[in-house]
Amino acid sequence: MRKAGFRWFRRPLIAGPLLVAFCLLFATLDATAQDVPELQITSKHYIVIDADTGEVFAQRNAHDHVAIASLTKVFTTVMAIEEADPDLQITTSSSDLRSKAATTMGFGPGETFSLRDLIYGMMLPSGNDAAYAVARGVGFRPGDTDQQAVARFVGNANQRLTDMGLTETHLVNPDGWGVPNHFSSAHDLAVFAMYAIRYPRFVEAISSTTYDTADGSYHLANTNKMLNQYDGLIGGKTGYDDDAGWCLIEIARRDGDTMVAVTLDGVAPDDWYDDNRVLLDYAFEQKASRRVNRLNTVGEVLSFKDPDAAVIARSAEPGGSIGKPVVVANAPSSRQDAPPARGGVSRLSVRPPGHERQLRAAFAVAALILVARGVTAFSGNRRTSPAR
Repeated sequence: MRKAGFRWFRRPLIAGPLLVAFCLLFATLDATAQDVPELQITSKHYIVIDADTGEVFAQRNAHDHVAIASLTKVFTTVMAIEEADPDLQITTSSSDLRSKAATTMGFGPGETFSLRDLIYGMMLPSGNDAAYAVARGVGFRPGDTDQQAVARFVGNANQRLTDMGLTETHLVNPDGWGVPNHFSSAHDLAVFAMYAIRYPRFVEAISSTTYDTADGSYHLANTNKMLNQYDGLIGGKTGYDDDAGWCLIEIARRDGDTMVAVTLDGVAPDDWYDDNRVLLDYAFEQKASRRVNRLNTVGEVLSFKDPDAAVIARSAEPGGSIGKPVVVANAPSSRQDAPPARGGVSRLSVRPPGHERQLRAAFAVAALILVARGVTAFSGNRRTSPAR
């Protein structure tokens, strides 16, 4: 039996236009949400995008603020690449050492590594100790305690993310090991991956199966099981703790197209990897179909702001220094590390997260109201017309 509230659908003059308006409204919201149930993704949060255009092919709960465990190290790695020379020598401290329950590179206090070595120690075996050593070494200023150096690095990373327009991320530490108020979203991680792969040193790290430190004392193996098992995979990053569940970023390239998949709070032992395989395959298939049918971008488009522009703007403020910004310099440490021309960023339109979705929904609701008013007036005229 129909509920009384829906009986108006039986009126022929109103049913058609209002039904169309409602369909337009929900179609708009669904098209923006882009959950694709037939993919059977088990992770609670996911997104897959075109890294070159920012187009979203599928997503679910992608803007939720959630724990991200060791995916944090993607942020830490890029921040270190931007701020310091890869040959910077860092001597480990007892403050870098982590709980035995955490994944580590495995060093003790008083050992010296290059920043390059520690980045691999952070990204391949997902060393939490290496993440702290990187943050402390890169963030250090004369007179700092270890804790102050790490806090400076994390604060600069948060500022960098804010400058990029990534408002769904807040970092508390450099490794992501479960702490309150440390979060990101599938959306922000995917957008940041678009930015990160412009750096050859980042790409080299995530694509390496193994790595030996300069002195040969440490042989590091990548925890990412999809390496060498997925056609075109560039690399990615794994993450897990009790708060975040099983998390994964994977980046792949085929036929000139590059895709980024992010899944958060997935199912072990294999589903979280299968989720990323399915999402990447789907994105490549959609892009190929679009090309064959000569269709333009049809989905939501993600983008980021050029963070250096914000640094320059702050430097130009009263009391700032254009020649030497007070904010930590963000230029890559060598020409080899430099990303492609800034045009790669500026050609992407900048939109606040969710802005397009909200705008479309507002237009749809407005259309619904106008249609309803118009139909009501028309219906009233029809009822009185015999008396004329």
